[in-house]
Amino acid sequence: MPKQLLAKKLLYRSTHRGCKETDFLIGGFAQKNLEEIEDLELFSKFLEEDDLEIYDWILGKERAPKGYLALVGEIREFHKLGD
Repeated sequence: MPKQLLAKKLLYRSTHRGCKETDFLIGGFAQKNLEEIEDLELFSKFLEEDDLEIYDWILGKERAPKGYLALVGEIREFHKLGD
């Protein structure tokens, strides 16, 4: 899939997850940073995870899986959620 088409698909998936809280956290990040994300495949895989798990990872309630640590850190930094 061409990168531009994948980016549009991921932006939509980031903002229409079904949970307003994760729509805000992931969608806001994606709207501002999607063009700079190096690994769109990893971001796509991240979006397949459960909303409540993603929410807990971003808020620091649970530790994110190793493969997502950097991405979750970027999202936390974007929203200025300190450690």
